[in-house]
Amino acid sequence: MTNLKPLALLGLGLVALSSCANQPQAEKSKAMIFTVADTGTTTTLFAGQSFEVKLLGTPTAGYSWEVQTLPAGVVLVDKKSEPENPKGRAQRMVGGNDWTSFRFKTSSAPADLQATTGQALVLRYARPWEFEAGKPADQIWQMQIVVKPGS
Repeated sequence: MTNLKPLALLGLGLVALSSCANQPQAEKSKAMIFTVADTGTTTTLFAGQSFEVKLLGTPTAGYSWEVQTLPAGVVLVDKKSEPENPKGRAQRMVGGNDWTSFRFKTSSAPADLQATTGQALVLRYARPWEFEAGKPADQIWQMQIVVKPGS
């Protein structure tokens, strides 16, 4: 029985080492979250990296956040809305704000990386029928995105 202890410890050590070796990849695939504070900034992402933009709005008054422009190499994966005050909604309170979350993924780096300079992800906040009638968006959120090949 005592001969098995060193083997068991060796096995546990190998498992621990292998999980540490994979940690940088796990962090690389972790989604970054951008908010209203990040508007007007520039970020560099790698091909295959995910990121999220989370903004507060008032859909009960007809306002919603929508994608206006996607830069090359960025794909919209999902859009969801969650109440700012879930307890209020559970109590059937009317109105209130919602968090709109856009999840994006970089598909690939464009062949000419210089072409991505100046390309922005632009989200607009407006009532859709007013925007279609020519009224400008009430708010614009934008971020310059540069997609580089995976490292």
